Amino acid sequence: MTAQKLKYSHDKAYRIIYWMIQHFLRGIFRSLYRVTIIDRHKIPKQGRFIMCCNHLSYVDPVIIASYSPRYTYFMAKEELFSVSFLSNLVTYLNAFPLNRNAMDRKSFKTSLNILKYNNILGLFPEGSRSEDGTVGEGKKGIGLISILSDAPIIPIAISGSNKIIQKPHKRAYFPKIKVIIGDVIDTKKIAAENDRRDAIQLIVSETMKSIKKLHSKIL
Repeated sequence: MTAQKLKYSHDKAYRIIYWMIQHFLRGIFRSLYRVTIIDRHKIPKQGRFIMCCNHLSYVDPVIIASYSPRYTYFMAKEELFSVSFLSNLVTYLNAFPLNRNAMDRKSFKTSLNILKYNNILGLFPEGSRSEDGTVGEGKKGIGLISILSDAPIIPIAISGSNKIIQKPHKRAYFPKIKVIIGDVIDTKKIAAENDRRDAIQLIVSETMKSIKKLHSKIL
């Protein structure tokens, strides 16, 4: 099977198939987890943006992409790309591999290309899933990508998805999941008023502050 390549733009046929997949997944999520999306209208219809959300579960990117009004590209652990069929599937759905054990220049370059074509890049700034459901600290990578791409940030918070699998139990639960979208963070202004190092840290701080505030509203 020919390896699927990540595309930065899609034709009408793809849009129809993608829309069908989204609605199929929404039906499942509504039935199982009573998913509620708050302020979805705050996601801009055009332009490049980085969508930053706290991370609780492997299902987080699937939920967010299913309810996003635009294609949302996510990094995924590179192990998913070791099997041909699975690799083609997740690539078709706008995911690309990330090596979590090293500085991955390829995924960084892919992130910038996604934004170059005025798409939405979805990132989890904490870098890993939260085990206790709280929002942790952000990594500086989101600030650097934002500055290099001139992409504003859309803060998002999710709650409940960490309860789908609860240790040490080995069965699935069906918690209510909520997602809330915040106001766009003007990172260009931050970059213009500060040197790069300070701007990166300020962008990360402002992003995590916004996510924590949103998260407190849906707990």
